[in-house]
Order: sequence, then structure tokens, then C-alpha cells
Amino acid sequence: MVHPTIPTAAMSKGERLLLERQLREAQKQAIEDELEERIRDHARDVWRQDQARQFQKGTSVPLDFLTFGDSWFDYPLEDNLALPPWDFGITGIFNLKALGTPHPTILSLAHWGFASTQALSWQVQDKAIKALRSPSQWNNGKGPDAILASFGGDDIAGDQLAIYLTYGGHAATADARFQAVLSLVEASYLDLIALRDTFAPGVPIFAHSYDYPLASGRPADSLAGPWLKPSFDFALYSAAGAKTVLHDMIVKFHAMLTGLAANPNVKEFHVIDTRGLILANDWSNEIHPKPDGFVKLTEQFLKDLRVRFPGRI
Repeated sequence: MVHPTIPTAAMSKGERLLLERQLREAQKQAIEDELEERIRDHARDVWRQDQARQFQKGTSVPLDFLTFGDSWFDYPLEDNLALPPWDFGITGIFNLKALGTPHPTILSLAHWGFASTQALSWQVQDKAIKALRSPSQWNNGKGPDAILASFGGDDIAGDQLAIYLTYGGHAATADARFQAVLSLVEASYLDLIALRDTFAPGVPIFAHSYDYPLASGRPADSLAGPWLKPSFDFALYSAAGAKTVLHDMIVKFHAMLTGLAANPNVKEFHVIDTRGLILANDWSNEIHPKPDGFVKLTEQFLKDLRVRFPGRI
């Protein structure tokens, strides 16, 4: 990896553009390296479990999941603190990997900060397709038992949130423009469905609807955020007005997902309703819960997965 050199003197515009490119490329390469490492680790876990079954008779084959998404799956902070193992999201080692019985195996291609368009970039899809074309990559020797998806939040939350608000703070719902970003997220889910239909036909997809966030202005330590309050402040919303609009956005997001699930042309697409699980004191920052909140979300995932895979998780 090429590490950018931070200049000590005032930069020209050309030098700044070069530095920004170096920073982007360094971050992109770091994510690429991390995802490749996860693929290798997953293959090693599958091999070890296969070896264990050969020598330990009666050992069951654990479920194996492929995941795409954002920080609700891949959260590197523990209640706003950057601590190892940097894996505190729903599918992390303390949650789905630990609370499922038997413990599932998970190949995660999710990464914090991924908007839906990044979660399904050609680079991420290429890694997924290579894994899906390698039967030995999976516990059952065929492919993943399910695909778990968590994206859309980063398409909406952030400085761009102001686009979807009615200036003046008087509206109780998101602006009609909000439908445009929902359509973008829906297109990403449709692309994931198309990828599944082509390379893993019949494998169920599970998505979730996030929860009702609070525009508290609290960031994730000094690392990121806030994502909500600045836009609401700009658009002149009160705290109560912001809460109402955010509730409306999540309701519409959930309706978009359930619309996909009800589409007769879409098969095996399931929506895990995570709304109303995270209470006001469960939020670590504006858009991420505390560890106990992530446990609540994981338990809802397990409830739905156990209906689909009785006795296996």
C-alpha cells in the first residue's frame, strides 16, 4: 500500500488534489485487503470444520452466511470506543456468530460506511461471485445457506440528508424527493437479488429495516458523525419535528423492503422487522446502538432465521 505523505507547508491546488487521491486510494486498498483477508479466514474456518466432522462423529454442519452491507453488520466500535476486535455489529463475533446455536460461519463482505452502491460495487460483487463459484468455500459444499443484507442507511444519513427535508421545518414527513433515494436503494436490492438468482439460485435473502433514530447530534466518538442533526438544524426543524420525519423515513424504508418481498417476481426475499427494538437509551450515537442494542437486533435476526432454519441456529 502506498501511504500518502502529509506536507508541512501550504499546498497548491495540484498538491491537494494529489494528496486527496492518495488518501482515497489508500483507504480503498485497505478495504480490499480486509475483505480478501476475510475470504481467506472463512475458507480456513470451513476447512477446519470439515476436518472436525471427519474426526468427531455426529458433529453437525453449521449454517453458512454471506453478508453484504454497512456498519450495522460491520461495526468497529464498542459503545463509541475503538477497541479490538473491531467487530461489534449484528453479524459480529459477539452477536450472531456467538449467539446462534450451533454457531454459524459467516463470510462478511460488509464494511462500515458502505452506501448501497458501495456494498454492491463491481469489486465487492466480483469477490462474492468468485466465492459463490467455489463450492469448497462453504460448509455444505454447495454455497451459502442464506445471504444477509444491511444497506440503505448510508445512502440517506449524512450531509446529504438535507436534500430530503422540506426547508422551514414545518413538514411532518420526508420531502417527496426522499422517494428518489429509496428508489436508488431499491435498485441496489434488486441487483443483489439478480446476483443471487444468477449465482446462488434459491438461496434466501434476509434484509432489515433499521430502527427509528434520534437526531441527537452525538457522533461516533471523534471518528464520524453526527449524521442527522446538522441537516435538521439547517432545515430549521425542532427536535420533535426531526423525530417525526425520521420515523416517517423508516416507515417508508420498511415499506420499500416489504414491497420487494411481496413482488411475485422476487423469490426468497425476507424482511426482518427491527423497528422499535432500540429505545432512546439504547443509542450509542445518532445511528448506531450500544452493545446491548446490537444484541436486541441480533435476537430478532435469530428469531426469523430459526423459522427458516429450525434447529440449525
